[in-house]
Amino acid sequence: MLRYKAGLCLIMAGVLGISTSAQAASLAHPGAIVVMDGVYDNVVETSITDGLPLYGAPSAGAGNVMTFPMPSFTASASDDASDITAGAVEFTFDADPGELIATMSIFESGAYTVTDGGSVSAAGTLTVRYFDDLTQQFITLADPIHMVVSPGGIPAPGVLFPVDGPGSGDWLGAALIDFAALGIETSSVIVAMDNTLIASATAGNSATISKDALTVNTTIIPEPASLMLMGLGLAMVAKRG
Repeated sequence: MLRYKAGLCLIMAGVLGISTSAQAASLAHPGAIVVMDGVYDNVVETSITDGLPLYGAPSAGAGNVMTFPMPSFTASASDDASDITAGAVEFTFDADPGELIATMSIFESGAYTVTDGGSVSAAGTLTVRYFDDLTQQFITLADPIHMVVSPGGIPAPGVLFPVDGPGSGDWLGAALIDFAALGIETSSVIVAMDNTLIASATAGNSATISKDALTVNTTIIPEPASLMLMGLGLAMVAKRG
C-alpha cells in the first residue's frame, strides 16, 4: 500500500466538504509591493500538507509585475509511496487613482524527474474577487479559472499532466483573467491561487516535481472619466494652438 503524507487525509476531508481551516498553516508576507500603476498587498500563503514558506517573499519586477521565488514547493516520492504538496497564496491588487484593471496574467514554472515506475502531475486554480463600485462590495467571479498546466516549453491544452515516467524536463502553467473582455470595470481585486503537486512511485522507482517560480503581471487602462478629461485637455491645447 502507498504511504501518503499525513496532510493527505486533510485534503480528502476538504474534497468531502469537511472543514480543514483549523489545521491549515498560514504565513503573511508583510509589506506592500509597489509597481508602476498600483500596489500588490496582503500576501498570505497557506498549506494543509507542508510547513511554510512554500512561496518566497514577493518582489516587484518591471512594469506591473510581482514575482515569487519558490524555496520548497516540491512533491517527491520513492519506493512505493506518494506525496502531495498543496499550497495557496492570496493577494490584492489596487490600481492607482484614475485607472482600471484590464487583465491579470499568472505564469508559473518548475521541473520534474520521473523514473520508469513513477508519475507526477501539477494543477492550479484561481478564485477571483473584484470590487464593484455600484454595490460597494467585492463580487466573486462565478467560475474559478483553471491554470493551463503542461510539461514542455509551452502551456498547451493538448499536452497535459500526469507524466508517467521515465523522463525529466520543465513544466509551465498560465492563466489569464480578462476583466475588460468580461465587461468588468474595477480598480481593486483579490486573487486566491491554489496549487497542487503530486508525485508517486512504485517499488524501486522515484518521482519529483517542483514549482520554482511564480509571476503575476497586471495591465491597466484609464477610467472612462479619465479618458474624457484627457480628451478635453487635448482639445483645449489644440484650440489654443
